[in-house]
Amino acid sequence: MSEPIRFLLNGERVEVAGLPPQTTLLEFLRDERRLTGTKEGCAEGDCGACTVVIAERNDGRVDWKPINACIRFLPSIDGKAVFTIESLKSQREELHPVQQALVDCHGSQCGFCTPGFAMSLFGLYKTASSPSRRNIDDALAGNLCRCTGYRPIVDAAQQMYALPSPSGWRGNASAPDSGDNEVDTALAAMARTRSLDYTHGGQRWSAPRSAAEVAQQRSERPDARIIAGMTDAALWVTKQHRMLDDVIYVGDAADLASIRETADGIDIGCAVALTDAVNVLNRFYFEFAEVWQRFASVPIRNSATLCGNIANGSPIGDSMPALMALGAIVEVRSATGTRSVPLDSFYPGFRQTALATGEFVAAVRIPPRLHRSPAAPHDVCHGRRTGVPRVAQRHRDRPQRGRHCRRNRDGKERGHGRHDAHVLDHG
Repeated sequence: MSEPIRFLLNGERVEVAGLPPQTTLLEFLRDERRLTGTKEGCAEGDCGACTVVIAERNDGRVDWKPINACIRFLPSIDGKAVFTIESLKSQREELHPVQQALVDCHGSQCGFCTPGFAMSLFGLYKTASSPSRRNIDDALAGNLCRCTGYRPIVDAAQQMYALPSPSGWRGNASAPDSGDNEVDTALAAMARTRSLDYTHGGQRWSAPRSAAEVAQQRSERPDARIIAGMTDAALWVTKQHRMLDDVIYVGDAADLASIRETADGIDIGCAVALTDAVNVLNRFYFEFAEVWQRFASVPIRNSATLCGNIANGSPIGDSMPALMALGAIVEVRSATGTRSVPLDSFYPGFRQTALATGEFVAAVRIPPRLHRSPAAPHDVCHGRRTGVPRVAQRHRDRPQRGRHCRRNRDGKERGHGRHDAHVLDHG
């Protein structure tokens, strides 16, 4: 029997039924709730006009994350809290410090992108009390502005902390009453004790709560799509207009959303968001920090998963070259057991993987760091926004000239573009 999707929307509990499972959060907000402050620009997670902030419980705390509503399927929001631009003002119609700073710093002209910028800044406001300029730039990297320019928006990001912090959940991360307890209590009250199984119009969305349950459902429904962050799968719907009739969502499986550090390495579950995976990887392989920072944007990384990028098998997937250089191992699971496949053997051909019927990628293991000269990632001569990246891995003690580089008149080497790549494949 189908159950309704339930979540908090701007502090109010809502239950949703009668909509296709592949309805995006953006479609629901604009078409069903008439919350039109959240805009649609690209419908693929690039422009940031649709940015909202979600809050979810995590080991006794509440995590606040900006995401792209245009590529997030509505059932994946079950059990979480969603906050849109309409929620930022106070009950007395006072602007939030984020909004007031944008006004004071002239951070808006046409205004179409402004709600998305405001929500990205709100996500930063809730998670950092004194962000650096680099942190601000990273927080805004998923939002595009065509007329205002970024300087006044960055100014607003710096000035918003100087304004009085609101009370309750709208408050800053450093505020004595951040309001997290209020949100946590509301989320706890509607927490499920069993898996969500939502159906409509012949389409099904099931959300198992353990790896064993995922494996069992995968065995029973081998043609079902395994969905995690859906930052790529959602484009099949928004851009290709495909129908996803049967979906198994792994995001609610607690044991697949964990990171384990053992003597054998770091095991990153298939439901772990890229943001959380990167935070751990950077502690062990700090040389790759710049690679991960350029992997999409904060809202994408808050939804996308490392294992999803691997399982998707895109020829322009950005995690695979780095992970292969680190000797990553893919943990494959089915109802009959598990097996390990080296990542460099996981792709037998173009857009092909080593997965057999009934199997899914359960985790990726990164071997422990060895005492040797660290590998350094370098993109070879591609501009930041040019699409397909070329990544070369080399040891720092073995410098070599890239074959795509040219020499200036003084004999020094130079490359084409800015030697970095914009990530188009979100995994």
